[in-house]
Amino acid sequence: MKDYAMWSWVTTDRVLCPGPCELLYAYLVVSAASTDTHLYDGENTTGDKIVTLTSAAIHGRPFSPKQPVYCRKGLYIDVGTSVTGVFVQWRPIREEAEG
Repeated sequence: MKDYAMWSWVTTDRVLCPGPCELLYAYLVVSAASTDTHLYDGENTTGDKIVTLTSAAIHGRPFSPKQPVYCRKGLYIDVGTSVTGVFVQWRPIREEAEG
């Protein structure tokens, strides 16, 4: 059985995954220069910052880690100004039931 990832085209701040997951990829698309967007391990901006995607010019910016980034508290995105959107891929981690 294949383990499929979730994805979303994000244009506003929001929780992408409310529980443990792996961040696989993100791509920032900007509409103007000098902008940034933050991804957090958590459900808001008080979580642990994973990465800041910045662009000083009107170019896209990928985040493609060699290994998935484990997010034990969830995954939150804080979209900056002058951002057209961010494509984000993640994989929820299903915890095994005890018993």
